[in-house]
Amino acid sequence: MYLSRLQLDPRSKQARIDLASPYELHATLCHAFAGPNQTPPRFLWRAEVGKIPIVLVQSAGMPDWEKLARRFPGYFAQPPASKPIPLEHLQPAQVLRFRLRANPTVTKKDPHNPESKKRKRHGLKTLEEQLEWLHRQGARGGFSVLGAMVVQSERVRMYKHDGSAPIVLQSVLYEGHLKITDLEAFKHTLAAGLGHAKALGFGLLSIAKV
Repeated sequence: MYLSRLQLDPRSKQARIDLASPYELHATLCHAFAGPNQTPPRFLWRAEVGKIPIVLVQSAGMPDWEKLARRFPGYFAQPPASKPIPLEHLQPAQVLRFRLRANPTVTKKDPHNPESKKRKRHGLKTLEEQLEWLHRQGARGGFSVLGAMVVQSERVRMYKHDGSAPIVLQSVLYEGHLKITDLEAFKHTLAAGLGHAKALGFGLLSIAKV
């Protein structure tokens, strides 16, 4: 796997459009992967929007950022930096720092129609629910949460360019420490991401040594 760090130039019209819309940003990033008549592979990404807008992209293969730069001249403030993620250095019971922007949800039956088999996904709003979700993800994903805090929690509206109704998602930014309990499952979790709405910038689990 590879991790890329992109610094977008706010003076670029396309960069401004993308930073305002996860749909547009995902579509732009796809240009670094897709070939002619080829479906782009899945990748995870997260926007770190501050004074300097940064986008992190995790992918199975090395992206072709030059291709994207040729399509949108001036898009990057600096040349993108990509490096392999050294998974071979991970060890069972290893403690790591983590950062994760996720869309924690639970699926429930419609309370107004209990006979229906349809289930609807609901965003988790309370701090307790959000942390419990993270612990459940860890139990399935090969890690235990040693300590975590919710740095940011907000409802976000995302609009498609086709003018359809917006999608409203619960966006939660977690930071903390975890311990690897099942190495192979944890590696799979890193590659696959956590939760839903991955194409919209959620699910990338960033780790670092303590």
